[in-house]
Amino acid sequence: MREALQAAKLFRVDQPVDPDLGVTRFLSDWQRRTGAEPCFLFTDVIGSRLPLVMNLPTRAALLGEMGLADARGAVTRLADRLAVPAPPVFAPSLATRDLGSLAELPLLWHQPGDAGRYLTAFVGALADESGGTNLGFYRGLVAGPREIVLFMDPRTDAHRIVTAGLADAPRVPITLFNGGPFAAYLAAAAKLPSALDSYDAAGRLGGGAVALAGGDYPSAPADAEIVIEGHVTREHRTEAPFGEFKGYYSDATSSPVVIVDRIRVRDDAQCLGLFCGKTSGLTLMALQNEVLLFDHLRTAGFAVDTVRYPLDAFGEYMAVIESEAPSAAMVAAALDFDGRAKLVVATRPGVDVLKEAIVFPAEVERRPYIRRGRQEGHRIGILCDRRTDHRWTEL
Repeated sequence: MREALQAAKLFRVDQPVDPDLGVTRFLSDWQRRTGAEPCFLFTDVIGSRLPLVMNLPTRAALLGEMGLADARGAVTRLADRLAVPAPPVFAPSLATRDLGSLAELPLLWHQPGDAGRYLTAFVGALADESGGTNLGFYRGLVAGPREIVLFMDPRTDAHRIVTAGLADAPRVPITLFNGGPFAAYLAAAAKLPSALDSYDAAGRLGGGAVALAGGDYPSAPADAEIVIEGHVTREHRTEAPFGEFKGYYSDATSSPVVIVDRIRVRDDAQCLGLFCGKTSGLTLMALQNEVLLFDHLRTAGFAVDTVRYPLDAFGEYMAVIESEAPSAAMVAAALDFDGRAKLVVATRPGVDVLKEAIVFPAEVERRPYIRRGRQEGHRIGILCDRRTDHRWTEL
């Protein structure tokens, strides 16, 4: 994170800003007025001594920190890196200063209808069955000075790990960290094979081993800005509503309570924030989707130039596959692999997708879209088949 922060063009906000809707109103008003989402450093978030960084993980920032400042072919190069193991190494933690309460962190109330302040930019680390580490993003409602109600989607490995752990013991150790290498953030956002250690995946994506600080809890990166160590308990409480990235509020859930045992920060810690639905959060989702689908299709034998998940489709619900040899089999393979994508389009490289689908013959595959065990409409796969290359007009 520090490397990306040094490279970013920062807009400083030095006046006091309220963490309860003040920061997010500021960001939304700025975007509404200017159409831009620059990186902001809020130096005086009321109630906290830690500065808050917003809008940092853009595509350029993510790729730049992973040594891919030239974004051309970045998806291909990241997929290539996935094949090269990079197990973590160990180093002392830079987060050595203790805090007494979550209230000392610049955690935000994001939307007016949210249930309260939430952790959105913290990565959860859990020990998996093989002795490795599973990373993931889980929203966490601040329920007290040292209590978090943590929502883990039932479809995630984390939910499975915690459920199995609580069946055998009353508590499951967990670490929540903020900052550190963006490759760990990308690995946490990705739906990786359960047998692949998340830190190994982060090392692969980042082009070098991640340095971890060991201890009695699941490891956090040694250069993390903030480290929260605690236990997931069997107690459940209500969390949500919460303004999700799709623009509407999630329903309330009954989720486990995390008891915080220790909060550590770097002496010069800067807290990274994520405002759901904005470019920085959607970019993480899009980039990991692009890398995983590209790698899957290439491994399956398809010739793929690149894969794009447009941010206008929330970086998740539309996949555009660019290939010199698009095929119906390619579309079917993508639909099989990514069950969340509602629209998959295979087309030639560098073309206008809508124009291509309108001008040339298109083959369509339709499948049910299943959400939470029930059908909600359909998923569509489109093959843009350029059988005739027209003589295009010049003017």
